[in-house]
Amino acid sequence: MNALMRVENLKKNYGKVEAVRDISFSIPEGTCFGLLGPNGAGKTTTIEIMEGILSPTSGSVYFRDREIDNHFRQKVGIQFQSTALPEFIMVKETLDMFRAFYPNPRSLDEIIEICSPSVIIDRDKRKFSSG
Repeated sequence: MNALMRVENLKKNYGKVEAVRDISFSIPEGTCFGLLGPNGAGKTTTIEIMEGILSPTSGSVYFRDREIDNHFRQKVGIQFQSTALPEFIMVKETLDMFRAFYPNPRSLDEIIEICSPSVIIDRDKRKFSSG
């Protein structure tokens, strides 16, 4: 099976602190993948490098055999554990804000059609369960 993502000799240093120490692995397509380890092991740092949020000190990350770059960021969606969205915006405004992150976004009406959030589209996002 081909690797969807591949991490090769990844290192990340913050000054003298070695957050990620020369790790390599691949993730086959169709696999549910997670990193396990104790606090301070470099899990979050590794994931953030894989997402393209952080740059590695050295090493490479590949998506479909292509080193991650701006093209990767435009094609892959990332669900953050938490965000700092403005407190008082509605679902519709949130969708509109996120669609603006992309160079050729679908129209807001098309996104609403595809995702079918019509029952909640004008609801205050603070009233949703975070689960």
